[in-house]
Amino acid sequence: MARDFTPIPKPALFLGLAGLIPFWTAVLLLVATANQGRSPATEMWVFTIYSGLIATFLGGVRWGELITARASPDSLSLGISIAPSLFALASVLTHWAGQPIAAWTMMSVCFAALWVWDRQAVLRRDLPVWYGRLRTVLTTGVVLAHLAISVAYLVLVR
Repeated sequence: MARDFTPIPKPALFLGLAGLIPFWTAVLLLVATANQGRSPATEMWVFTIYSGLIATFLGGVRWGELITARASPDSLSLGISIAPSLFALASVLTHWAGQPIAAWTMMSVCFAALWVWDRQAVLRRDLPVWYGRLRTVLTTGVVLAHLAISVAYLVLVR
């Protein structure tokens, strides 16, 4: 099978990369705030909530793919496409219960699982090849941001 080198459309690449900015801004603000001796609670909440919003968006992408690719999508696939929203809610509740690292870990697992699901859809040609490459770049950036905020929290806040 020939490899598909279709470039990532510039608007998708630009907007995808721009979507990483709030993650990394929250990490940097947490570091700055903690180094100033102030509570980074707001930065931590923004990170968790934004993470959930993006996961929910990605679940919506999959819902859209399912309803456009199949005349009658099955209940299981549609149900799985709402799982990121449920993970997001569980993550927010976990953070609210005082466990932000557990919340960020949950979301990292969610993003990794979404990446695997998207890669499978690309291999089946249900999603374009360029989308798989874009998701690899963005998932790497998102998971690294979750790791970075967890380390910063452990080192600077706890």
